[in-house]
Amino acid sequence: MPEASELFWYFDQARVRHGPLAEADVVRLINERTIGPDSMIWYSGLPDWRPAGQVEKFATLFAGRMPPPPPAPAFAPTTRGAISPAGGLIATLPVWGLFGRCLLLTIGSLLVIPAPWTGTAFYRYVGTHIALPDGRRLTFSGQAGDIWLVFVGVSILGLAGLVIPYGNLLALPFSWALVVVIIRWFCAKLGSEDGSVKLAFNGGIWNYIGWSLLLNLSFFTIIGWAWALRLMMRWICQNVSGTVRFDFHGTGLAILGRTLLLCLLSIFIIPIPWLTRWYMVWFISQIKAQPAGA
Repeated sequence: MPEASELFWYFDQARVRHGPLAEADVVRLINERTIGPDSMIWYSGLPDWRPAGQVEKFATLFAGRMPPPPPAPAFAPTTRGAISPAGGLIATLPVWGLFGRCLLLTIGSLLVIPAPWTGTAFYRYVGTHIALPDGRRLTFSGQAGDIWLVFVGVSILGLAGLVIPYGNLLALPFSWALVVVIIRWFCAKLGSEDGSVKLAFNGGIWNYIGWSLLLNLSFFTIIGWAWALRLMMRWICQNVSGTVRFDFHGTGLAILGRTLLLCLLSIFIIPIPWLTRWYMVWFISQIKAQPAGA
C-alpha cells in the first residue's frame, strides 16, 4: 500500500470523487483519457484541488493534446479579490427527497417531541447534497441529541406564538436567539469528504435579533423585505469563518421576483414540490465560496 502522501483523488465529469489511487494508476487513466487536463485532482502535497493539467507531476502527459488554457477555476479569486461568477455552491437536491423532509420538518415542529430528529434529518439532507464550486461534496455529522433541547424550544415557542394572543411578540426574540444556536451547530458539523473544510459561525445573537427585527418591519414596505433579506443573508454568510469564506450575491430584485413567482404558482398546489426545489437551489447557488486564504 503506497504511503498517504503518494495517494491521489480526482473528480470525474459527473463530479463523483475517485480514489485513493497510486501515481501509476493516475498516469494510466490520463493516458486512457479518463482523466483530462480539466479534471480536478488532489494529493497531500497540494494545498487545494487543482486541474490535472496544472499539476506539475502530470502536466507533461497532456503536452500536444491540451486545449487552449481554460478560464480561472470557479473556486479561484479574480484579480479584484472576488470569486468568479461560477463560484456558487452546487445543490443537487432531488425534488421528492427535499419536499418529504420539508414536510417532516413541519410535522415534527408541530408535534414538538420529534422536532430534534426531523430537524436533524432536514439539515443533514440539505448539507450532504451541497458541493463546493470545485466539486468537493460536503458532509454533515450532526446528531439529534446534540442540541435537542434547542429544537424543542423553537417548536414550543412557535406553537405559543400561534395559540396565545400576541404570543409572537414575546416568542419571536427567543426563537431568533435559538436559531443562532442552530446555525452555529449546523456550521460546526459541516465538513468535507477530504477533511479540508472546517467552519464556525461567529455572528452574535443580538445582531441576528436585530437583522430579524429589521426583516419583519420591512414587510410594511411591501417589497423592501427582499433587500432586507439580501443584507441579512450577506451578514450570515460573512460571519462564517474557517477554511472557506462565503458571501451572498443574490440581488433584492431577484429575491423579490422569485418569491412572487413561487407564491403565485403555489396556488395550483401540484407544482409546490418542484417550486420548493427550484427556489432553494437558486438561493444556495447565490452563496459564493472561496478558500479562506484567497
